[in-house]
Amino acid sequence: MNKIFITIYFFFSLLAINSQNCFEASKANWGNDSLECRKNVSLYSEFMKQKVFVDAAKFWNKTQKFCPQYKPNLYKNGIYIYKQIAKEKKKAKDPQLKLYVDTIYSIYNDWVINFGNCDQIKADLAADIMALDASKGFAKAYDLYKKVFQDSPKFTSYNDIKYFVYANKYMLKTKKIECDQFLENYELLSEICDQNISKEINVDKYQKVQAFLDQEISPCASCDKLEEIYTSKYNASKDDMKLIKKIFERLSNNKCTESSLYIELLDKVLNDPNNPPTAKDLYNAAVADYKRKQFTKAEERFNRAVKIAGDENLKQKIYEILYDISFNKNQYKKALSIAGKFTDACTANDKKARIVASSSTKYGTSAFNKSLIYCLALQYASKSCGKTSTNAITSWKGQLLPKSELIMLDIKSGSSQQVPFWGQNVELKTRD
Repeated sequence: MNKIFITIYFFFSLLAINSQNCFEASKANWGNDSLECRKNVSLYSEFMKQKVFVDAAKFWNKTQKFCPQYKPNLYKNGIYIYKQIAKEKKKAKDPQLKLYVDTIYSIYNDWVINFGNCDQIKADLAADIMALDASKGFAKAYDLYKKVFQDSPKFTSYNDIKYFVYANKYMLKTKKIECDQFLENYELLSEICDQNISKEINVDKYQKVQAFLDQEISPCASCDKLEEIYTSKYNASKDDMKLIKKIFERLSNNKCTESSLYIELLDKVLNDPNNPPTAKDLYNAAVADYKRKQFTKAEERFNRAVKIAGDENLKQKIYEILYDISFNKNQYKKALSIAGKFTDACTANDKKARIVASSSTKYGTSAFNKSLIYCLALQYASKSCGKTSTNAITSWKGQLLPKSELIMLDIKSGSSQQVPFWGQNVELKTRD
């Protein structure tokens, strides 16, 4: 704890030095007193493994004193040890918490002094500032992250993207950056997400982070503003289909589908014979059609998308909207067929139950026929794992005939009956 009161200005001045590759130790440097170094390395390492972090910290400090250039990993371990202690101090609301946080910064300082500065250290420090001291360190974390994301994004993760967005929001709120800079950073982060997704690195995580980005950019992402920025980029490179597709997707994600730029790009993205649209391109265009209630056009594009989509998550999103279109157009059997394509059997049965029940208005030409249709709907609902609402089930049960009416029709409850229109057999149930 003897290095707590470091000069923060000096520390961040060191971090501002031009980046260099992180030092990789080919062998351990045991220092001038190798016996003491070896002993204390062994002790702190063992206590760290046992998660006895207070004792690990004591022997880590002795190691750092005897052999400060033992290995870069010494400092990673020291930061880890003190972070675990800081977490416990925070839980206990210990007033000494700040001392341990300052010690973590001092370890970063010693790491830079002994092994030189590099972007990996900056990325780790920025993440720790956001995790431990965000309220006071947003601006510091922002500066560190900005340089790392520009120069060495390989040292970042999807969590770092989230942290950097929070830092951006703080900088915007305190008027330390303007919307243009926020949007420029957004583009940088989106490109990093795209690269990781295309390389199949944590695809699900980066897709979620991209959705988070699209959500958090909203204070600066008015359609007028986005159109202004992207029109400039588009006009500078009108034949760059990669750029055009990216702009098209960004406008779609931010619901800017009425803009003149979107309409212009739509034709290029979907009709360039040398650059056929991807499933995501078609999906984005179809979603825009759907929101404009151009259902026929949307349906055609969704069907094109699903034929070439390799991403099962995207297919499921498409089936969800195709089902809604068919449902709203009273295309009962078509909707039932689409419901059968859902990978989640519970969801599939819920949707089948709803579309069957909705057909009763047209095909329930008698009380008996209507009762049979609701029997089939209830049969599907029983397999929906609770996804079909209790209110819907109660309502459908109320449409079943009572036993007394079946007696008058000379039909037995529990008998197998064919459901009109659907051509399926179902066990006949009554409301009582």
